[in-house]
Amino acid sequence: MQIITLYLVTTIVFLGIDAVMLKLVMKPLFDRHIADLYPDSLRVGPAGLFYLGYVAGLLYLVSVPALRDGQPMQAAISGAVLGLVAYGTYEFTNFATLRPWSWEQVITDTIWGGVLTGFSAWVGVVVVRTIWPAA
Repeated sequence: MQIITLYLVTTIVFLGIDAVMLKLVMKPLFDRHIADLYPDSLRVGPAGLFYLGYVAGLLYLVSVPALRDGQPMQAAISGAVLGLVAYGTYEFTNFATLRPWSWEQVITDTIWGGVLTGFSAWVGVVVVRTIWPAA
């Protein structure tokens, strides 16, 4: 039950905060540089698969070990590193291969990936440890 709670809490935090950031910061930023590359409509399926898989990977690599060790800050730090690597991979690859990609996109989204992933992992571990203090 702890892992299910950890997954649900982490997913809700990740999606909730990312939705706000996407609307207020990332969409306007990407609109300025690559709006002509957008599909006619948002492809919700691939986006959903990314989010669900990314959070599962975050739990496997970061949150479950931090929960086991009783170290929420370990989740925050390791999550931030994972986020920087994952979002950086996407951003630097696009910057290397797509003409309209900008340094502004690379820097903003890479940092955001680190902050969002680290914070979401930390919240998930803190909430589970609060519900199940012996965890």
